[in-house]
Formats: sequence, C-alpha cells, structure tokens
Amino acid sequence: MNERINTIAAKKLLWLAVSLVLLVNAFILSKVYWNRSEVSARLQLSERELQLPFNYGFTKEDSSARVSLHWTTPSTEPIDIDMNQWRWQYNRRLQLNSAHFSSFQFPDCAQERRLLQKRSAWVLLEFNGRSYAEYVEQAEQYHALIMGLTPATNTEWSEKELSAKRKQADDFLAAAKADNSRLFVIDAAAEREMLEAVQRHHQTIADSQLLIVPAELRAGYYRCDSKEQRTTEIIIDSLTVESLHIPKNFAQGFPQADDAKQKAKFIAEISYGRLFEPWISSLRLCAKGCE
Repeated sequence: MNERINTIAAKKLLWLAVSLVLLVNAFILSKVYWNRSEVSARLQLSERELQLPFNYGFTKEDSSARVSLHWTTPSTEPIDIDMNQWRWQYNRRLQLNSAHFSSFQFPDCAQERRLLQKRSAWVLLEFNGRSYAEYVEQAEQYHALIMGLTPATNTEWSEKELSAKRKQADDFLAAAKADNSRLFVIDAAAEREMLEAVQRHHQTIADSQLLIVPAELRAGYYRCDSKEQRTTEIIIDSLTVESLHIPKNFAQGFPQADDAKQKAKFIAEISYGRLFEPWISSLRLCAKGCE
C-alpha cells in the first residue's frame, strides 16, 4: 500500500516538474514573441561593435553561437604621452548632470555600503556620432604629440623607445579609425523620460543614431572624495542585454578556425523590440570589409 502511494506521489511530482518547465518555457517564449512583435529601433553594427567569443559556437550543431555588444563611454583623460589607451576603448565611467545623478537616489556618503548598491537604469547610446568623432580627434592629437617627440638622450636605447612609442601611436590611430567600437554610452537616468528629453535636443551628425536602452550601474568610486571632484560620476556595469544569439542560418558561413573567426568581417542588423531587448535580425559576411 505504501509503495503504491509512493509511486503515485512520485508520478505527481514528475508531472509537476514537467508542467513547471513547460510553464517557464511558455513564459519565456511569450516574452520573446511580445518583444519582437514590434520593432522600436534598428542599428547596423559590424564586427567593431559585436565581438566574437573565443572557442565558442559556430561548430557543427552548436546553436549557442553568440556575439557581445562592445561599447564604451567618452574619455575625459588628458592627452599626454603616458595616457591609458586601453581605458579609452573600455571606459565605464560617466559624469552626469546633477538632475540625472539625483534620479538614482544613491545612499549618502556616510553609509558604509554605498559602493555596493547597484541601480537599474536607462542609458542613452550614441552610434557613430559626436562622441566617436571626438574619440578619433583625440587619437589624432595623441598621434601628433608622439610624432613630435625627440629622444630624451641621444642613445640607441632612447631611439628604440621612441620608435616603439611611435608605432604604438600609429596602431592606436589606425584602430580608432577602422577597428574600434563606434558605440558610446553618453548619458544615464533612472527614468526613461529624462533621456527622451535629451535625445530630442541632442545634436547629431550624418549617419549617427541615438537609442535608449536599459542597463545596470552604480555610483562612482570617488564621488565621496572631495579632492577628486567626481560627485556625479557613475560606473556602468553592463547593458541589460549585451550577449546576442546568432541564429544557425546566420552562423553557418563563419570560419571555423578561431584565428580566422576573430578576423571575420560582417555587418548585422540589430533590432530592438517592445521591451527594448535586442536581437540579430540579419547578418552578412563580407570578404574584405562591409563599409
């Protein structure tokens, strides 16, 4: 009798588990369908903004091939011979105006856990706009600065150092113009409407695009340091959706070798839906370059 009761209970638990899985899948699929039922914005991005992962996807029946959105924020570092080039490409710090910073209601500086509290937010993305143009200008200024240097001492070692510095400046300028991301986060606020007002009045240039998307951020490390004067600085941890699945029919043409995969040139249309979540709606490989 007990064995029969245990068997019935086990079957009920199994059906409950199966039903739960089906319910979760149905919820996920319905959310995807609702998001994609209306396109709110489109971006044409290339391998400059969509990074291919190493040792991941694009093989046989693997349907997990993905790319990650590569973005940065405008750099405010002074241009000098020892500046941090890496931070220009992967910057996450952003200075806000006082109204936008206050909208997050960060805890005051007296609280010990003030740095650990993240906030859901909206950020304003700018693609191929003024921020990217200024980034290229900064790279050109850095290049001109380095090319104008002379060896500190007339020795073979100092000549080699300067030669290496000049090559680094050449590579940096070339990458800024042809390889690095043109996607910048230029503003943030707790309420989407605040950024919509900025978007309406923001000066754009030809072929540039502005887009408001959800993100995760926190207050800057130095906002409570009076010497640093960064009281309205934030650090953007991530866009809410950064990893994008590549459908099989788009992934089939990618080279299989990792080194060739990283050099692949392509252009993809990224669509944003009702929930402001992106997906890849088209992707085209190019023999040399798509632009």
